[in-house]
Amino acid sequence: MRSKQSLIVVTGATGWVGRNILEALQKEIPHNIFNSNVVALASKEQIISSTGYEQKNKIDIKVDNLKTFHELCKSTHNIYLIHTAFLTRNYLSSTTIDSFIETNKSISSIICEGLSYCQNQKVIEVSSGAASAFDDSYNKLIEKNEIKNDPYGYLKKKEEVEISKFSNSLILRIYALSGKYIRNPSIYALSSFLLKAIKGRPFSIDSTRPVYRSYAHANNIAELACKLLLSNDRPTKKIINTVSHTTDLISLAKIITDEFELPEAIHNIDLKKSPDDYTSSEEDFLNLLKIHNIKVRSLKEQVLDTANYLKSNRA
Repeated sequence: MRSKQSLIVVTGATGWVGRNILEALQKEIPHNIFNSNVVALASKEQIISSTGYEQKNKIDIKVDNLKTFHELCKSTHNIYLIHTAFLTRNYLSSTTIDSFIETNKSISSIICEGLSYCQNQKVIEVSSGAASAFDDSYNKLIEKNEIKNDPYGYLKKKEEVEISKFSNSLILRIYALSGKYIRNPSIYALSSFLLKAIKGRPFSIDSTRPVYRSYAHANNIAELACKLLLSNDRPTKKIINTVSHTTDLISLAKIITDEFELPEAIHNIDLKKSPDDYTSSEEDFLNLLKIHNIKVRSLKEQVLDTANYLKSNRA
């Protein structure tokens, strides 16, 4: 499929999106040549089992340390990179802001250094909708050094800008996510509702103001990332917001309570209050899924798939 001088590299390979990407790649690459064509990188070395092959064709996938990326770039003529590695916002509850900033800057630096060694590259960067808050103010914030006001969104935007200096990267921005391989399910609305629902327990919505979220299924994002990486097609836009369905928490909760035959979720939402709105247009993502013949997961399918994963893993 590619010359021996080529490698597909997936960073953050053990994370929520990274695991889905490895699985999607297994749909494209035969099991007997997967490990010679794909390199998985993460913060810690480990061995994980393939999830996209039949039982008789299962393989072990070695995950190397992210710090080896620049050596890969030095020794490989063509690098096909899907970059997902990054500390997400929830890590701020378990570390200092300074440590959070330093770790993410280090990750971005490793990627940029590696790309500087490789002239032949194709890069899909998995970013966040949080970066959009800085699209119009990034340069001003550098001058004012206001990074600590929103370190996650700022650093995501910074990484987008820095990587674009070394590569004509395509950016996939995630808003709300669903699907298997979810990490820390108790901190997200969808999965926290499901953790109670799958045990037959009623649940409530904590917010007192309307909450709107734009969801996409992790597997849909992963499949698209792989198709874009391995094809010659390139979207006209540099940034794609990966959104297939937008909903409010009351409607999302109703899907869950109906499916699990539970009482309606209790809430004290005041519709007159300013909403918590983390949404985006669905058009670009849905168009790309259609172009690449990827079946869109309905919101109900996303809910059920997430629930099945939580059940099987007893999260």
